[in-house]
Amino acid sequence: MTAKRVIKILRLVGAGLFLTAALYFLYRVRTVLTPFFLAAFLAYLLKPAMVKLEKRGLKRPAAILLLYFLVFILFLPVPLFILPKLVRELNEFLLHLPIFTTEAEGLLGKFYQRYNEVALPAGLRRLLDDSFIGLSNTFQQAARRALQGLLNLLAGAPSFLLAPVLTYYLLRDSEQIGRAAGHLLPIQIKEDVFGLWTEIDRILTSFIRGHLLVSLIVGFLTGIGLALIGSRYAVILAVVVGLADLIPYFGPIIGAVPVLTLTLLEGKRTALYALFVMAVVQQIEGSWLAPRILSGSVGLHPLAVIFVLLAGGELWGVGGLLLAVPLTAIGSTVIKFIWARLVSS
Repeated sequence: MTAKRVIKILRLVGAGLFLTAALYFLYRVRTVLTPFFLAAFLAYLLKPAMVKLEKRGLKRPAAILLLYFLVFILFLPVPLFILPKLVRELNEFLLHLPIFTTEAEGLLGKFYQRYNEVALPAGLRRLLDDSFIGLSNTFQQAARRALQGLLNLLAGAPSFLLAPVLTYYLLRDSEQIGRAAGHLLPIQIKEDVFGLWTEIDRILTSFIRGHLLVSLIVGFLTGIGLALIGSRYAVILAVVVGLADLIPYFGPIIGAVPVLTLTLLEGKRTALYALFVMAVVQQIEGSWLAPRILSGSVGLHPLAVIFVLLAGGELWGVGGLLLAVPLTAIGSTVIKFIWARLVSS
């Protein structure tokens, strides 16, 4: 083995050890990183708009402050109207949960009576029987987790207050931060790393900016539609549908299940109207929103997408479903880069 090869291996080992130590340090201080992650996310979302405002002649600080004002006006209804209504709906749902459970069990009882009259294999019947058990506990746990998640969100208010300040500096000094990061890279790989970031940026732009905007619109339209048909839980269901829409392929189905379940407990007519609302919103998303907003795929085969969704859901639940596809796409891009630039050379 040549000396040049040994030096290259030692550099790779040293870089790996440094990266491991950095990741361990970040893990130990993870509780204080929330506002920084949130700030980076907000800066990534706002930077294209800031660049457009700069091209129109605004200085960068003025462009950032104008963006803050527009975002504040746009999202002002959230703390004033939507969040209090969401809390009221969750509390009302928990209060009416025993009634809903009784009604649901009555509907299942009728179905169960008819289903007992059908000749089914013993294994399949046992599987269905097990599925009917614990319905009340499932509803209660889901509602309490949602309420606890909302309370945790409110408890993290200091992080949300600090994030806009950090976002301002990230946006204002983005070029300096990029140049400083570039100076840390060896000249031999700097161009390759910038090319890698360009590809990662394409994936993030496609999935995060595009899908997030589509999901916000889908959730908003669903909430408006459910409110118009008189559903008592329009805000809760709108949030659920919007979050579920971030999940490729399975999102519409995952979002439709709680909508139809809750509205069916409110009445068969309400459930029928809710089904119509879901169908209209999905049609709007498929024929108008997605083609105009989503800029492309993340470069994964549909089979790979389905696999990572199932694996992410199994390992990390809802968070795994939401993050599985973008993280896998980014990981695949990084692995291809490492293989092409370090292993093959």
